[in-house]
Amino acid sequence: MNGQEWVFSTKEPIPKGSIFIVGLPDVGLVGPISTSHLVKQWDLHEIGYLDSEMIAPVILYHEEKPLLPVRLYGGYKKNDYIVVLHSDIAIPPEAISSLATTLIDTAKTNMASKLILLGGIAVPNRLNIDTPKTYAATIDSESLSAAKNAGIEALKEGFIAGIYAQLLKEGLKKNFSVIALLAECFLNYPDPGASASALQALSKLTRHDVDVKALLEQEEEIRVKMREMMKRTMETMQKAGKEYEYTIPALYV
Repeated sequence: MNGQEWVFSTKEPIPKGSIFIVGLPDVGLVGPISTSHLVKQWDLHEIGYLDSEMIAPVILYHEEKPLLPVRLYGGYKKNDYIVVLHSDIAIPPEAISSLATTLIDTAKTNMASKLILLGGIAVPNRLNIDTPKTYAATIDSESLSAAKNAGIEALKEGFIAGIYAQLLKEGLKKNFSVIALLAECFLNYPDPGASASALQALSKLTRHDVDVKALLEQEEEIRVKMREMMKRTMETMQKAGKEYEYTIPALYV
Protein backbone atom coordinates (compact mmCIF):
# COMPACT_ATOMS: atom_id res chain seq x y z
CA MET A 1 0.00 0.00 0.00
CA ASN A 2 1.36 3.39 -1.00
CA GLY A 3 1.33 5.64 2.09
CA GLN A 4 -0.56 8.34 0.20
CA GLU A 5 -3.40 6.07 -0.91
CA TRP A 6 -6.56 4.61 0.53
CA VAL A 7 -7.74 1.06 -0.03
CA PHE A 8 -11.51 0.75 -0.53
CA SER A 9 -12.39 -2.91 -0.03
CA THR A 10 -15.82 -4.58 -0.04
CA LYS A 11 -16.93 -8.18 0.53
CA GLU A 12 -19.81 -7.86 -1.93
CA PRO A 13 -20.70 -5.75 -4.97
CA ILE A 14 -22.34 -2.37 -4.37
CA PRO A 15 -25.50 -2.05 -6.50
CA LYS A 16 -25.79 0.83 -8.96
CA GLY A 17 -27.84 3.78 -7.74
CA SER A 18 -26.87 3.27 -4.09
CA ILE A 19 -27.03 6.10 -1.56
CA PHE A 20 -23.69 6.70 0.17
CA ILE A 21 -23.93 8.15 3.71
CA VAL A 22 -20.80 9.37 5.48
CA GLY A 23 -20.20 9.99 9.19
CA LEU A 24 -16.68 11.12 10.09
CA PRO A 25 -15.41 12.65 13.36
CA ASP A 26 -15.70 16.44 13.37
CA VAL A 27 -17.34 19.09 15.59
CA GLY A 28 -19.67 17.54 18.16
CA LEU A 29 -18.93 14.07 16.74
CA VAL A 30 -22.26 14.45 14.94
CA GLY A 31 -21.12 12.22 12.07
CA PRO A 32 -20.04 9.03 13.87
CA ILE A 33 -22.83 9.28 16.45
CA SER A 34 -25.31 9.51 13.57
CA THR A 35 -23.90 6.65 11.50
CA SER A 36 -23.50 4.38 14.52
CA HIS A 37 -27.18 4.88 15.31
CA LEU A 38 -28.17 4.48 11.67
CA VAL A 39 -26.37 1.13 11.30
CA LYS A 40 -28.36 -0.24 14.26
CA GLN A 41 -31.66 1.36 13.28
CA TRP A 42 -31.58 0.17 9.68
CA ASP A 43 -29.99 -3.20 10.55
CA LEU A 44 -27.09 -2.75 8.14
CA HIS A 45 -24.27 -5.29 8.00
CA GLU A 46 -20.53 -4.79 7.61
CA ILE A 47 -19.54 -4.98 3.94
CA GLY A 48 -15.96 -3.67 3.91
CA TYR A 49 -13.48 -1.06 5.01
CA LEU A 50 -11.19 1.80 4.04
CA ASP A 51 -7.59 1.76 5.15
CA SER A 52 -4.43 3.79 4.70
CA GLU A 53 -0.94 3.96 6.16
CA MET A 54 -1.68 7.63 6.93
CA ILE A 55 -4.11 6.80 9.74
CA ALA A 56 -3.22 5.55 13.22
CA PRO A 57 -2.13 1.88 13.37
CA VAL A 58 -5.06 0.68 15.47
CA ILE A 59 -7.57 -2.18 15.36
CA LEU A 60 -10.78 -2.44 17.37
CA TYR A 61 -12.44 -5.40 19.06
CA HIS A 62 -16.18 -5.66 19.63
CA GLU A 63 -17.72 -8.79 21.12
CA GLU A 64 -14.44 -10.64 20.37
CA LYS A 65 -14.59 -9.59 16.72
CA PRO A 66 -11.71 -7.55 15.19
CA LEU A 67 -12.74 -4.39 13.32
CA LEU A 68 -10.82 -1.89 11.26
CA PRO A 69 -11.45 1.68 12.43
CA VAL A 70 -12.94 3.00 9.14
CA ARG A 71 -15.73 0.64 8.08
CA LEU A 72 -18.44 0.27 5.46
CA TYR A 73 -21.92 -1.00 6.21
CA GLY A 74 -24.62 -1.83 3.70
CA GLY A 75 -28.13 -3.09 3.20
CA TYR A 76 -31.47 -2.36 1.60
CA LYS A 77 -33.98 0.14 2.94
CA LYS A 78 -37.09 -0.52 0.85
CA ASN A 79 -35.84 -0.19 -2.75
CA ASP A 80 -32.69 1.79 -1.92
CA TYR A 81 -29.36 0.15 -1.24
CA ILE A 82 -27.60 2.14 1.50
CA VAL A 83 -23.83 2.30 2.00
CA VAL A 84 -22.72 3.85 5.30
CA LEU A 85 -19.15 4.91 5.97
CA HIS A 86 -18.43 5.07 9.71
CA SER A 87 -15.13 5.99 11.34
CA ASP A 88 -14.08 5.47 14.96
CA ILE A 89 -10.96 7.61 14.51
CA ALA A 90 -10.36 11.18 13.40
CA ILE A 91 -8.95 11.51 9.90
CA PRO A 92 -5.52 13.23 10.02
CA PRO A 93 -5.17 16.37 7.85
CA GLU A 94 -2.58 14.75 5.56
CA ALA A 95 -5.09 11.97 4.72
CA ILE A 96 -8.12 14.17 3.99
CA SER A 97 -7.47 14.99 0.35
CA SER A 98 -6.79 11.42 -0.76
CA LEU A 99 -9.77 10.09 1.24
CA ALA A 100 -12.09 12.58 -0.48
CA THR A 101 -10.72 11.61 -3.90
CA THR A 102 -11.15 7.90 -3.13
CA LEU A 103 -14.72 8.32 -1.92
CA ILE A 104 -15.90 10.46 -4.82
CA ASP A 105 -14.16 8.28 -7.42
CA THR A 106 -15.58 5.10 -5.86
CA ALA A 107 -19.09 6.54 -5.67
CA LYS A 108 -18.88 7.57 -9.34
CA THR A 109 -17.45 4.19 -10.40
CA ASN A 110 -20.31 2.41 -8.60
CA MET A 111 -22.78 4.86 -10.15
CA ALA A 112 -24.11 5.91 -6.73
CA SER A 113 -27.07 8.27 -6.80
CA LYS A 114 -25.63 10.68 -4.26
CA LEU A 115 -23.26 11.16 -1.33
CA ILE A 116 -24.83 12.45 1.91
CA LEU A 117 -22.56 13.79 4.65
CA LEU A 118 -23.84 13.86 8.23
CA GLY A 119 -22.07 16.43 10.39
CA GLY A 120 -22.30 19.49 12.56
CA ILE A 121 -21.84 23.22 12.50
CA ALA A 122 -20.68 24.61 15.85
CA VAL A 123 -22.75 27.47 17.31
CA PRO A 124 -21.82 29.47 20.44
CA ASN A 125 -25.37 29.42 21.88
CA ARG A 126 -25.92 25.65 21.63
CA LEU A 127 -26.78 25.45 25.36
CA ASN A 128 -29.82 27.64 24.72
CA ILE A 129 -31.06 25.58 21.75
CA ASP A 130 -33.54 22.81 22.58
CA THR A 131 -33.90 21.47 19.06
CA PRO A 132 -30.87 22.09 16.81
CA LYS A 133 -31.57 23.21 13.26
CA THR A 134 -29.99 21.29 10.38
CA TYR A 135 -28.71 23.09 7.29
CA ALA A 136 -28.00 21.66 3.85
CA ALA A 137 -24.76 22.55 2.07
CA THR A 138 -24.92 21.38 -1.54
CA ILE A 139 -22.91 21.78 -4.74
CA ASP A 140 -25.62 21.44 -7.38
CA SER A 141 -29.07 22.91 -7.99
CA GLU A 142 -30.77 19.50 -8.04
CA SER A 143 -29.53 18.62 -4.54
CA LEU A 144 -30.41 22.10 -3.31
CA SER A 145 -33.97 21.74 -4.63
CA ALA A 146 -34.29 18.29 -3.06
CA ALA A 147 -33.19 19.68 0.32
CA LYS A 148 -35.56 22.63 0.14
CA ASN A 149 -38.46 20.42 -0.94
CA ALA A 150 -37.74 18.27 2.12
CA GLY A 151 -38.00 21.34 4.33
CA ILE A 152 -34.27 21.62 5.04
CA GLU A 153 -32.89 25.14 5.08
CA ALA A 154 -29.88 25.82 2.86
CA LEU A 155 -26.60 27.08 4.29
CA LYS A 156 -26.45 30.53 2.70
CA GLU A 157 -23.09 31.98 3.79
CA GLY A 158 -19.88 30.99 5.53
CA PHE A 159 -17.01 28.53 5.37
CA ILE A 160 -16.97 24.76 5.78
CA ALA A 161 -13.57 23.30 6.60
CA GLY A 162 -12.00 19.88 7.04
CA ILE A 163 -12.92 16.54 5.50
CA TYR A 164 -16.49 17.50 4.58
CA ALA A 165 -15.25 20.62 2.80
CA GLN A 166 -12.84 18.49 0.78
CA LEU A 167 -15.63 16.07 -0.15
CA LEU A 168 -17.82 18.95 -1.31
CA LYS A 169 -14.90 20.41 -3.30
CA GLU A 170 -14.11 17.06 -4.91
CA GLY A 171 -17.76 16.53 -5.82
CA LEU A 172 -17.91 20.01 -7.33
CA LYS A 173 -14.77 19.41 -9.41
CA LYS A 174 -15.95 16.00 -10.62
CA ASN A 175 -19.61 16.92 -11.12
CA PHE A 176 -20.94 14.40 -8.59
CA SER A 177 -23.88 15.04 -6.25
CA VAL A 178 -22.76 15.70 -2.66
CA ILE A 179 -24.95 17.15 0.08
CA ALA A 180 -23.88 17.86 3.67
CA LEU A 181 -26.53 17.89 6.40
CA LEU A 182 -25.03 20.00 9.18
CA ALA A 183 -26.78 20.28 12.54
CA GLU A 184 -26.16 23.06 15.06
CA CYS A 185 -23.90 21.55 17.70
CA PHE A 186 -21.32 22.01 20.42
CA LEU A 187 -17.78 22.53 19.20
CA ASN A 188 -15.93 20.24 21.59
CA TYR A 189 -18.59 18.08 23.29
CA PRO A 190 -20.20 14.97 21.80
CA ASP A 191 -23.68 16.10 20.76
CA PRO A 192 -26.27 13.29 20.33
CA GLY A 193 -29.04 15.91 20.18
CA ALA A 194 -27.46 17.41 17.07
CA SER A 195 -27.07 13.92 15.61
CA ALA A 196 -30.79 13.33 16.14
CA SER A 197 -31.57 16.51 14.20
CA ALA A 198 -29.21 15.54 11.36
CA LEU A 199 -30.82 12.08 11.16
CA GLN A 200 -34.30 13.59 11.06
CA ALA A 201 -33.18 15.74 8.12
CA LEU A 202 -31.76 12.61 6.47
CA SER A 203 -35.11 10.91 6.96
CA LYS A 204 -36.88 13.77 5.18
CA LEU A 205 -34.37 13.76 2.34
CA THR A 206 -34.36 9.99 1.73
CA ARG A 207 -37.97 9.36 2.82
CA HIS A 208 -36.78 6.52 5.04
CA ASP A 209 -37.80 6.64 8.70
CA VAL A 210 -35.14 7.01 11.39
CA ASP A 211 -36.25 6.59 15.02
CA VAL A 212 -34.07 8.86 17.17
CA LYS A 213 -35.85 8.22 20.48
CA ALA A 214 -33.15 5.88 21.83
CA LEU A 215 -30.45 8.33 20.79
CA LEU A 216 -32.03 11.13 22.82
CA GLU A 217 -32.74 8.90 25.82
CA GLN A 218 -29.08 7.83 26.01
CA GLU A 219 -27.69 11.32 25.38
CA GLU A 220 -25.65 11.64 28.57
CA GLU A 221 -24.32 8.07 28.37
CA ILE A 222 -23.14 8.66 24.79
CA ARG A 223 -21.41 11.90 25.79
CA VAL A 224 -19.44 10.13 28.52
CA LYS A 225 -18.45 7.19 26.30
CA MET A 226 -17.25 9.44 23.47
CA ARG A 227 -15.24 11.99 25.44
CA GLU A 228 -11.90 10.47 24.47
CA MET A 229 -12.79 10.39 20.76
CA MET A 230 -13.82 14.05 21.02
CA LYS A 231 -10.46 14.90 22.56
CA ARG A 232 -8.56 13.17 19.71
CA THR A 233 -10.81 14.79 17.13
CA MET A 234 -10.22 18.28 18.55
CA GLU A 235 -6.47 17.75 18.28
CA THR A 236 -6.87 16.81 14.62
CA MET A 237 -9.29 19.64 13.79
CA GLN A 238 -6.79 22.24 14.99
CA LYS A 239 -4.61 21.25 12.03
CA ALA A 240 -7.39 21.00 9.44
CA GLY A 241 -8.38 24.63 8.86
CA LYS A 242 -11.46 24.52 11.11
CA GLU A 243 -10.77 28.11 12.23
CA TYR A 244 -12.09 29.25 8.84
CA GLU A 245 -15.60 28.26 9.87
CA TYR A 246 -15.67 31.22 12.26
CA THR A 247 -14.60 33.72 9.57
CA ILE A 248 -16.89 35.92 7.47
CA PRO A 249 -15.96 35.65 3.77
CA ALA A 250 -14.45 38.96 2.58
CA LEU A 251 -16.88 39.11 -0.34
CA TYR A 252 -19.81 39.52 2.05
CA VAL A 253 -18.32 41.99 4.53
